[in-house]
Amino acid sequence: MRNKPAALFGLLLCYFYFRGIGDHGLIDTVEGINASIAAHMAGGGNYFVPKIGGALASGSTMGSWWLSVIALKLFGWGEFAVRFFPALSGLVMVWASARAARSYSDDNIRKSWLASCVCAGMTLCFAVSQVASSHAVYSCLMGLAMTGIILSRENKRRLVMAHSAITFAFIAHGFEGIILPFVAVIAYCVISEDWELLRDFFTWPGGIIITVAVSGLYFIVLMITNPEIIHFMRCQNHSYTFGGIPGVSAFLLAGFVPFHGFILRALYEVFPEDYPAGKSPELFMLVWAAVFGFSALLSGDILAMGACVPALSALLGRKLDSWLGQRSFSSIRYAVMINTLILIPLLYVIFPLAARKFPVLQASMMSLVPWGLSEGLFLFASWYYTKTRQPRKWARNVPAAALLCLMPLAGVFNLTAESCSMRSAGMKLRDIIKGGDTVIQYGVNYPSVYFYTLRNSRIIEADLTPGIQERQFTASREAINQLWAGKSRVFMITPDTMPSENLPNNIFPIAEGEGLLLLSNQ
Repeated sequence: MRNKPAALFGLLLCYFYFRGIGDHGLIDTVEGINASIAAHMAGGGNYFVPKIGGALASGSTMGSWWLSVIALKLFGWGEFAVRFFPALSGLVMVWASARAARSYSDDNIRKSWLASCVCAGMTLCFAVSQVASSHAVYSCLMGLAMTGIILSRENKRRLVMAHSAITFAFIAHGFEGIILPFVAVIAYCVISEDWELLRDFFTWPGGIIITVAVSGLYFIVLMITNPEIIHFMRCQNHSYTFGGIPGVSAFLLAGFVPFHGFILRALYEVFPEDYPAGKSPELFMLVWAAVFGFSALLSGDILAMGACVPALSALLGRKLDSWLGQRSFSSIRYAVMINTLILIPLLYVIFPLAARKFPVLQASMMSLVPWGLSEGLFLFASWYYTKTRQPRKWARNVPAAALLCLMPLAGVFNLTAESCSMRSAGMKLRDIIKGGDTVIQYGVNYPSVYFYTLRNSRIIEADLTPGIQERQFTASREAINQLWAGKSRVFMITPDTMPSENLPNNIFPIAEGEGLLLLSNQ
């Protein structure tokens, strides 16, 4: 059976990408915002007016919230549902990179195998697919768009897939999904003087009709139902900077583990070559990755860097296949050397030092340590099979070693959630809260409170979440005491380090954990 290995590989990736996505709580604020908006829509809210309870929310990712609504109705109320489509998108990204690496007339499936393993094993692809946000869906659709454009050189009908993906990316993520692919195509055509691709992409009737008709209809519906949200549909969503420039640098360095050196070597061989128009898609992949990477850095939305992964994976898969097929071990040797020089100090020097600055890394050390050891196995395998000049074993065992690194990496999200999620308090509230009860967040602001309780919460003495038009209450001790004076029950979520003198005397702790304290007057 020819497709049996592919089916087994797909089942293995399903295990890697879906295991554990429902076992840990939402990580605020990224997941809390998206999950709570989807919960409000699924609970009877307006599908075109994003809200978290009574607070209006801004953003351009309506399509991603609708996907979460579908998953909530299919799989029930839980973390698995809001992470289902991102995890599925990660698998489609792997398929897109494999398909883009090989043309229909090419019988060599090794380049597809290599590209798919590179994409699946890259930390950035796995990371965005494990988070309840629009970025995995966006990256997946952009991978499909790139694949459709590349395959259209053999069959123009593939442009239907490209334009469909671009249109749905606009709905699922915003204007980036429809603008950046056009920019990438124009930039490539200018560099390569491949004007035939530009003409086909902009004038092929099937694709243009889909893009204009569906995108225009969606925009008109938004103008009618919620014209205010048009103001927020610009090329920048919430900014995920992860601690400023140091955090961004650490995320980018970790995102392309364990293929830094291989990517750099592949880019070195692609960039200076002069491609005749339409002869190779590698320059197009390079331009595509550069456009999306620069946009992510410029907007501050670092998770959007995931849109570069399919292009870089397909490019590297083609180059690895070329090196192994031609037994060009000099190129592989240089790539392994560069990769080793980057990864050893990054994994075993920079990350341990960064753990002191970022508490999230400290909380995840139980999984980061075996992850680092797994990456060490990958480095050893790539060095050994290069030194012994065994191309077949290199192509089989080195990508497999990269996939094994995903085993401990999944635990990072679990441990991270344990340190910054309010799942325990939220589940406790879900079980005991009733109709007339009041929920208060004092000194903290977790958007995921609404997802777990389906109740509005008053925010007191805490920073507000960007993009949510919620109201903050600044309360004195007397005002806080007054909140507890009524006959109805009041539940207050506070930090466990909160001074007791700021709270009334007639309240009781009912739950504690994950840095939070849940209090009530009854």
